[in-house]
Amino acid sequence: MQLAEECFKDAGLTDELCPASIKKYRGSIKNFCLVVGYRKLEDLSNEDFDQFIIRMKEKGASNSRIANIIASVKWVIVKLKKRGMILTRLNIPEIKKPRIMKKETNYLTEKEIGMFLDCIKRDMAKRQTVKNIRMMAFVTILLQTGARIGEVLSINIDDIDRENREIKVIGKGRKPRTLFVRNETLYWIDAYLSVRKDSERALFATQDGKSRWKQTDVGRSFRKYKSLSGIKKEFVIHTFRHTFATQYLMKGAGINVVQTALGHSDPVTTLKYYAATVEKAKVREMINDKHFDFIPKSDLRL
Repeated sequence: MQLAEECFKDAGLTDELCPASIKKYRGSIKNFCLVVGYRKLEDLSNEDFDQFIIRMKEKGASNSRIANIIASVKWVIVKLKKRGMILTRLNIPEIKKPRIMKKETNYLTEKEIGMFLDCIKRDMAKRQTVKNIRMMAFVTILLQTGARIGEVLSINIDDIDRENREIKVIGKGRKPRTLFVRNETLYWIDAYLSVRKDSERALFATQDGKSRWKQTDVGRSFRKYKSLSGIKKEFVIHTFRHTFATQYLMKGAGINVVQTALGHSDPVTTLKYYAATVEKAKVREMINDKHFDFIPKSDLRL
């Protein structure tokens, strides 16, 4: 583990990995070592990886989880090899990973977006509180910018440029980028700030105003409104990011524009997530075209 920690230290210094990624990789290395038995990384063989897959499947782990752990271990091994570590038993290109079935990207329709926001509005109509106005401001930013949850939670009040309607954030890989917001979004941000009685610099703070709002607390509020919204499909708060991307692509936005908005470094990443979903939505629209009016309707008798 000491060798792995040296790689993590370097990755942190060069911003190759953000703190959250380092924590994830560290956990993966520990998990791998626990399953295969602690040993020197230079003594690992391809058989160790095969046994890891078998044992993890026996425990009921998903292929996605297994593949992610293996990818983390490979990352460390490749780094150590570049630093001179000699691998006598391991053929890195031959390391196996279980196949991951590609899932269709989930997103909300415009109707479902309205249903979610309406349930927050109904809650505010009963009584406006710091909690429900904060949630409205938070969800509005997510839906309007496609930002990641962590990016929005990292925003400080001073990061907001109201004149140019911009918000500076630090994205994945410690890359700075700009979120562009509408006046309506700024309205809800200001509505939330107006009911705050604290001096916390974070845009989104805990209810007592003593610290920055955390992702676990966001999840509690989200699940409350998700239950009240009446939306039948299963979705998570990260779905708001997918919703932003899918809706804009369906409305004709170029892939490079959406790539920039999402903070993806490569357009291939954007295509990987959204191309199939957008094409499916366009096929659905096509079926409602007048071209198909030749199909018998009310006069059809079975």
